[in-house]
Amino acid sequence: MKVLLVLVLVLAGANSAPDTRFSCSECVDEMHHLGSLVKEGAEAMTEYLQNNYCPTVDDAPECEEHIAFYYPHMLHAIVQHYFVDGAVHVCQTMGVCEARRYTCEECVVGLEWVEAYLEDPIMIAEMTVYLGHNFCLDEWENCKEDVAVHFRPMHEMTMEKFMIPTEICNSEPVCTGETAKPTHHPHTTPAA
Repeated sequence: MKVLLVLVLVLAGANSAPDTRFSCSECVDEMHHLGSLVKEGAEAMTEYLQNNYCPTVDDAPECEEHIAFYYPHMLHAIVQHYFVDGAVHVCQTMGVCEARRYTCEECVVGLEWVEAYLEDPIMIAEMTVYLGHNFCLDEWENCKEDVAVHFRPMHEMTMEKFMIPTEICNSEPVCTGETAKPTHHPHTTPAA
């Protein structure tokens, strides 16, 4: 299943928030669900970066090893902070708040908003700083420097491949007509 994360659309002043028919509670629920989708797709994203990002750096084998160990945890930290713990904030930037079931079209519009948010250069810089301060441990040699150098290009590459709102929504019950499966609230810590 294609998963989350974004990076391409930089919103200009002419682009306003999506239609407010998508409610705040629905939006928050979907941000939490998005966290689950990212967790499910972490292995595929990690493998993609190993195969496509690592060949672009000097020490590809070391890159593959580091990505296998660190990237899933970095991804979880970003999603947890910005889209699970920060779900209300993201939804507030969309200008939504009420309660009702959303449509397939609203799913796509909502994920396009999230995509723009995740692909915004300022947000990517915020994520990079967040990882340096909240993900890197002091005993991890060169972690902050490596995050500063590699996070942006890895994030952009992964978003281009995996953050395709129409594909993501077309696999969700709101678009397929299937009964939604209960979602586990993604407030768990990753296994080491």
